[in-house]
Amino acid sequence: MSQRPDYQTLPELRSHGSIPSFKLPGEMPRGPLERFLSIFADVRAGEGAGALLLMVNVFLLLAAYYLLKTAREPLILTQGGATVKAYSSAGQAVVLLLLVPLYGWIGSKVNRLKLIVGLTLFFASHLLIFQFLGSTGVQVGVAFYIWVGIFNMFAVSQFWAFANDLYTERQGKRLFPMIGVGASLGALAGAQLAATLFGDLKLSPYALMRIGAAVLAVCAALVWAAHRVETARGDQVMNQHARDTLGQGDGFKLVFQSRYLRTIALLVILLNVVNTTGEFLLSSVVQQEATQRFAGTQPRCSRSSANSTEASSAG
Repeated sequence: MSQRPDYQTLPELRSHGSIPSFKLPGEMPRGPLERFLSIFADVRAGEGAGALLLMVNVFLLLAAYYLLKTAREPLILTQGGATVKAYSSAGQAVVLLLLVPLYGWIGSKVNRLKLIVGLTLFFASHLLIFQFLGSTGVQVGVAFYIWVGIFNMFAVSQFWAFANDLYTERQGKRLFPMIGVGASLGALAGAQLAATLFGDLKLSPYALMRIGAAVLAVCAALVWAAHRVETARGDQVMNQHARDTLGQGDGFKLVFQSRYLRTIALLVILLNVVNTTGEFLLSSVVQQEATQRFAGTQPRCSRSSANSTEASSAG
């Protein structure tokens, strides 16, 4: 029985197929799933199931985000307005400054599987809490707006960190483009689904929260499944990451020590300033248009009460 090839050290040999691909000496033949996925990327023997699970995972993760992003807009605009929305964006940055060190401390205590699955289920539980509070009349618009921004930052970055732990650098160069397609399709599908549920079926933002919580529960299960599939392949170098915890170093200190990371941080700040300004202008236009269109209308029950009062006065 031949040993499994070492994906970390062995050189890759050019194959002679019509589509450029590579293989390792002693590599096992590809199964049906790998052969099918090889249409889109250079997927090797044993890599198909894990890559597909990750692609579906990020598809659902981005779909859930765009679904929740649709739910947050009417809540923040009706319960706060465009100005409150702009200040809430600044509130996200303040909350992140507090949560990033806390996340690092928790990550230094548990391995990657417990950290990722636990945080995903933790976010799902928040959606059920928001749904319950909102259905009882509590104003959750500002808190939910801040929460969605934090969820986006943590969930997406955590997913790619998890994928980076599963694969070597060379595997990532081959497989990440295909997995990234799942993210793009998920964003598109989430926006289209939100338009159908919120616009056509008239579901409330709180109903979208329940759907989002169910999707996140599925994402947690997919993370566990991908972890089991990839660790079962027996790559000892990469499996070591499954037992490791996060380092004790300060993430902010790491950013300030690297000129490259400082440049990226500056770019992100500028991007968020432009994005926040644009969203403020768009939200102001939406709020003014809604006020002009619906300011002269009254709920049906109010018009009926007014008509009854006028009839009584006339009598």
